[in-house]
Amino acid sequence: MGQVGMEGRTLDAVLFDAGNTLIYMPKPPEEILRDLCAELGHHVGAEEARQAYARSERFYTRHRMEISDEGEFWLRFHGEALLELGIEDSTGEKAAYLSHGFGRAGVWQAYPEAAEVCRHLRTLGIRLAVVSNGPASVANLISQAGLMPFFETIVASQTLGVEKPDPRIFLEALARLGVDPGRALFVGDLYEVDVRGALGAGLHAVLVDRNGRSGRVDCPVIGNLAELIPLLELGAF
Repeated sequence: MGQVGMEGRTLDAVLFDAGNTLIYMPKPPEEILRDLCAELGHHVGAEEARQAYARSERFYTRHRMEISDEGEFWLRFHGEALLELGIEDSTGEKAAYLSHGFGRAGVWQAYPEAAEVCRHLRTLGIRLAVVSNGPASVANLISQAGLMPFFETIVASQTLGVEKPDPRIFLEALARLGVDPGRALFVGDLYEVDVRGALGAGLHAVLVDRNGRSGRVDCPVIGNLAELIPLLELGAF
């Protein structure tokens, strides 16, 4: 048991969102796309790259839960960008190059405070997991960012077949840990997806708002992960 807080309340587990909560892309994705295209011998402008990546993002929104084969999904995702740029890729080799490039070490990094916060939570006896609306490869990104040793399980929506705010994805993670929802906290950066989903599944929830744009919401708000520790020490949950 991980007892924390001056009021004697307990939390047994903390679940984290991945992207923009634990890890982030220091370089905008459209810039990465430009650089990778240049490596392939195709020089594109900044606005062209932005439009191309936006087209890939629209594909992601429409099809992320429909294509179970992750390799095929990312080939098609990056193929959309190439189509937008007018770059011929009949063999799919260029899409594969983009897919590999976006998975390179350093493209995603841990927030500066993430490792220390996870380490502190583990010293309190609190169990940790990741619940992400994303592909199975999110585990690779967590690993590249140096955070994998802290987490007992990672649940990815594309693998499970349901995504936040569906309560089933939160409950799957808790089932793997053997923890009741009322003794768990979810930490994420999207109110409608992360906070409302977690609360609907019976967990406590905290919103990470690094830019101070959340406005008034019905949950605790922190500016970075380090601010989570004082909340726990004060028995906020």
